[in-house]
Amino acid sequence: MKLNFDSSRAPLLVSLAVALAGCLLLAVYIRQFQEAASGGEPVMLLALRKDVPAGAPLEEEMLIAHAVPESYVEARQVSASDMPRVLGVRTAIELGANQTLSWTDLVSTPRERASLSERIPQGMRAMSIEQPRRRGLADLLRPGDRVDVLLTRHEPNPDRRAVTLYLLQNILVLAVGNEIEAFHGERASTRADLITLLLTVDQASLLAHAQRSGELSLTLRNENDLEINRGLPKTDDSDVLVETKRERRQRRLTIERVD
Repeated sequence: MKLNFDSSRAPLLVSLAVALAGCLLLAVYIRQFQEAASGGEPVMLLALRKDVPAGAPLEEEMLIAHAVPESYVEARQVSASDMPRVLGVRTAIELGANQTLSWTDLVSTPRERASLSERIPQGMRAMSIEQPRRRGLADLLRPGDRVDVLLTRHEPNPDRRAVTLYLLQNILVLAVGNEIEAFHGERASTRADLITLLLTVDQASLLAHAQRSGELSLTLRNENDLEINRGLPKTDDSDVLVETKRERRQRRLTIERVD
């Protein structure tokens, strides 16, 4: 039996095939664009269903699974699959409702207190920098605080102009001296000027190089302020000495009250 093929329909069939392939490619592109714009695939993390006071043992009814875009997930955050590991563990600080839970929010066991390495999430690194007591902030920092790291150095040019720039932001303080737990009152450590930070591998390399390049300073931020400020300019002598530049740096947030 011989099949008849109408050659006049060939261009139409080819056009339909091309259009179908185009629609499929467009759908794939739109999905990839939406994932990139939203931060990637959702990752299930543990969050607090309600406010939890410091020192309270975690119970299942206090926790809820919360979806977070992959690009916003940090290594120190607790995944929903790790719920059995945190049940019964006491909180090191007061936690608020809807806040994602981090391993550093939890009180360590006696075994963990003996080893700082066990408090470091996999894939992260701990690195210490010195902050002399004469700068004041070293005596006020506590494990669990969040800081920004600034670098002041001389530019590699003929006039060797000094500049200050933001090197790292929203960095967790793992230890102050030899204290790795939150403490109150006078510190027993004799090295309160030695600050240990929790860093990614890239951040550790950056900080190690910066320590050879100039002087490091820390600024303390609110524990709930996780914002990363983009595009911060360098500061040089002209920003201090030129009045118009100095005025631009005087912008302040309106603060109604400080408890």
